[in-house]
Amino acid sequence: RRPPRSTPKPSSAASDVYKRQCLKYALRMEVIWRNPAQAVTPPRHERTEIEPPDIAGVKKVLSLAKETDPVSHACLHLIAYTGIRRGEALALQWQNVDLENGTISIVRTLGRSVEKGLLFEKPKTNSGRRVIDLDDGTVSVLRAHQGHQLLNKSQLEDAYEDNDLVFANALGQPMNPMMITRTFKRLAKECGLKDHKLHSLRHFHASVTLQSGQSLLLISKRLGHAGIATTADIYGHILPGWQKEAANAFARAMEEG
Repeated sequence: RRPPRSTPKPSSAASDVYKRQCLKYALRMEVIWRNPAQAVTPPRHERTEIEPPDIAGVKKVLSLAKETDPVSHACLHLIAYTGIRRGEALALQWQNVDLENGTISIVRTLGRSVEKGLLFEKPKTNSGRRVIDLDDGTVSVLRAHQGHQLLNKSQLEDAYEDNDLVFANALGQPMNPMMITRTFKRLAKECGLKDHKLHSLRHFHASVTLQSGQSLLLISKRLGHAGIATTADIYGHILPGWQKEAANAFARAMEEG
């Protein structure tokens, strides 16, 4: 007897679609008299409010990283000052960095697969492909990091595997994402931010930029969200005085009308 052909395991979303189609088919073929899934009320998803770290805490983390691990410092600085994801930072290549004009282009991300290990992938959505402007300080950090990387490359010569990566391990290969995560966790703990994860730097960038008066649309574009509604849903509660402004605007409209 031939062994059954192995098929790849479907994703969670694909599996749900398959189950719904099976139930619809069974109903149409009169195997069942009603669809039991329609009588089920799914649990309501409660989104917890984001509490990003404060500016003083992040500055302590970056300062400590600069003293102990220059490569991690440059990577953490870029994440904090742009809000890009960990995978986007680790997949970034110098060919997509324009230090003269102060921009970076996000065109891929670094992921991890159980079967294939580390692999580069395209962003999941079109909005994930984007160009992000950098401040002058971040440009200086990247220039210094590039200089250190070129020095390390010249010292290792043929032992260095040049993949044009902005953030790579000592041999030029893709960096294990967990390395930068563990580094941040260690630094954050030393600086009193033990409850925060690396992803907190993304929330930190969004919250500070919003509180400085920038629009939700701009933040949505920088973060690569699929739409402004996602940004508003996550960070709307930290907008300074947004309800008071709406209340006053409505009152003025009533008086003028």
